[in-house]
Amino acid sequence: MNADDAKRIFTGIAASYDRVATLLSLGQDPRWRRAAVDAIYARPTDRVLDVATGTGMVAQALHDRYGCAVVGLDQSPDMLAVARTRDGVYETIVEGHAEELPFPDATFDHLTFTYLLRYVDDPAATMRELARVVKPGGRVAMVEFGLPGGVWRPLWWLYTRVGLPVAGRLFSAKWSAVGAFLGPSIQRFYARHPLSAVERHWREAGLDDVHTNRMSLGGGVVMSATKVAATSTVESPRSPTPAAMAPAFYASRGGGWRDYWTLLHPPYTIWHLSYVLLGAALAPSPDPKIVAGALVAFGLAVGVGAHAFDELHGRPLSTQIPSPVLAALGTVALLVAVAIGAVGATMFGPVFLLFVIGGASIVALYGLEVPFVHSDVGFAVGWGAFPVAATAYATGANPVPTVLAACAAALLSLAQRRLSTRARSIRRRAVSVSGEIVYSDGSKESIDARSLIGAAEGALSILWLAIFAVSLGVLLARWL
Repeated sequence: MNADDAKRIFTGIAASYDRVATLLSLGQDPRWRRAAVDAIYARPTDRVLDVATGTGMVAQALHDRYGCAVVGLDQSPDMLAVARTRDGVYETIVEGHAEELPFPDATFDHLTFTYLLRYVDDPAATMRELARVVKPGGRVAMVEFGLPGGVWRPLWWLYTRVGLPVAGRLFSAKWSAVGAFLGPSIQRFYARHPLSAVERHWREAGLDDVHTNRMSLGGGVVMSATKVAATSTVESPRSPTPAAMAPAFYASRGGGWRDYWTLLHPPYTIWHLSYVLLGAALAPSPDPKIVAGALVAFGLAVGVGAHAFDELHGRPLSTQIPSPVLAALGTVALLVAVAIGAVGATMFGPVFLLFVIGGASIVALYGLEVPFVHSDVGFAVGWGAFPVAATAYATGANPVPTVLAACAAALLSLAQRRLSTRARSIRRRAVSVSGEIVYSDGSKESIDARSLIGAAEGALSILWLAIFAVSLGVLLARWL
């Protein structure tokens, strides 16, 4: 497909593009764009070229995240008309083609592009042209649709061939045509240019440290790399990860079986299983068999299923577990948890099926990082309140204390999220952390990554033990 065809496809949808693209991608498109922006590591003084800038979603994110100068380029006047409404985001906007950039060599500190390579005749030549305008040591990041494999391919095919055209028709005939076009376009592109070939194009263009992140079960691809420095002795001034820091305070080093232990997020899994004990303790006489079944079901769904799906999307824990193994672990664990819940529904009545369906949906939607479910509030409700409410219902607890305990669990989970978010960000994304604290007596204290996250992670290391001890204690008070 050439650039003229691309211009025709995207003419007439610019005004609704941001909203509809988010809905038709089931909330995944903004997530992929954020991942590409995260891979840039720009400074406020940097200039970033955003190719195929469209309506400016990536440019807006770059500006908001780094405060850098952004130059946008696109071949669609309709899309650029929307981009120009973003006040203060762009240094300038240029109507042009990625195959012939109107800029001198090494003009920009970094470069991003979105959904571009499927619309050019020669992806390899286009990559050389994109890399040409980036300074040595600069970062390049791409967002593109992916082609899922394995058991997800038939579902992807069904959604792209049937779901997208039908859902698009709810907005306009033009969106229906775009929906019908996407699936075949993606499949044709990867038939000619598999990901390994795309990565080769990047390296041949002078890009090094090429990293491919397959997201959303393979439905999205975020690729990033660094422009090779002018001489072999010059290193990039920015490293993508904090030096010598594990991706989590509980992460084991060394790979192998240790990766599977890390995957379980042991402190957090025990924390959330403690809510099962708390929910059971609300009942006058909780049945030990029901409590055991609830622990197994939630342990599989949360400890294995949710964490396997999360690691499959972006490798936040940097494990070496093969993607097919992660997919199989997550799927089997969730199916077994659902089966246990279904058996429970035969004992507790059909209303309990709502808990089973709700729990499975929370795990799946959280793994896909659907915005509301993957938010602070969604985490608090799904990982805190839900296990308390489900177990309390199964053991016959009174609704009033159940609501109060579920609210308490939600608040505790929200506190956990607030404490851990900064620590995760620094461990997994920070380039450098420096500074100092000057006290009133003139003494000074240096600030580094470990000192900045030490208090939060120290609190988390204590809180999971405290929550477990309290929950187990109140449950044992029912039995002893």
